[in-house]
Amino acid sequence: MTFLHKKIIFITIILFSLVPCIQAEEESKNDKKFYSSSTSFSFLMTSGNTKASTLGFDTEQNLSFDKSQLQFKGSIIYSESDGSKDSEFYYSHLQYRRTLSPKAYTVGLGRFERNVLSGYNYRFSLSVGAGYLWKKSDKIELSSEAAFGWSRENNIIKTGDGSISQSFASFLASGILKINISQTSELIYQEIFFLNLDETKDYRLTSLVSISTNISSNLALKISYQLKYNHLPVPGFKSTDHYLLSSLVLNF
Repeated sequence: MTFLHKKIIFITIILFSLVPCIQAEEESKNDKKFYSSSTSFSFLMTSGNTKASTLGFDTEQNLSFDKSQLQFKGSIIYSESDGSKDSEFYYSHLQYRRTLSPKAYTVGLGRFERNVLSGYNYRFSLSVGAGYLWKKSDKIELSSEAAFGWSRENNIIKTGDGSISQSFASFLASGILKINISQTSELIYQEIFFLNLDETKDYRLTSLVSISTNISSNLALKISYQLKYNHLPVPGFKSTDHYLLSSLVLNF
C-alpha cells in the first residue's frame, strides 16, 4: 500500500466519522442526550526538501438509555517522514455502563491496541468491574473505575523474524477529572493503570491531558498530550512514547 493510498484511507475514515450514524430523536426532561458524538482530527503534510505527514484522529460515540450507556472510542496517530514511519498507533474500545445508584455503576470493557513501532502487533483485553462518580458539579467532574479481566498480546521479536503471543489475567484502573475552565473551555485529565497479574513487573501507565475551547455550538479547538509508559517494554523497544496534537473537534 503506497503512502498516497494510506492518506486516502485515513481521510475517508475521518469524513465518515463526521456524520453521526445515529441522531438523537429527543432529549429527556433532564436534558440528557440519547446520542452524542465527538470527533477530532489534525492533519499536516509537508513537501519539498522533506516530505512528511502527520495524522491525528479521535472519535467518541455515546448511546445513553434509562440506566445504561454504550460508548465506542477509536483513535489513530500516524506520522511518516521521507517514506519512513515515525509513528503508527491505533486504539479502540467498546464500553458498557450500568447505573446502580446516582454515583455507582458497573462496567464492561473491551480494548484493542496496535503499535508496531513500540513492539506489539496487537493488545486485546476484556474486563469487568465497577466505577464511582466522586464529584459532579457545574465546574468539576471526578470519577474512577477498576476492573479485572483477561488479556492477549502478540509481540514482535526484534532480534529475529516472527512474533510471540501470550495470554494472562489483568487488572485495569483509571481516573478522569474534567474541569470547566470557563463557559467555552474544558480541561480533561485521565490516568490509566494496567497490570499483568501473571507478571507484576509488567505494568503500564497512560496519561492523557487535553484542553478544548468552543468556537461555535458544534466546533472546538483542542490541544492534547498523551504519554504511554511500559515498565516492562517489549525487548529491544523503548519504554515511553509521547504524542502532542492540535486538533479541530466536531461535536453533535
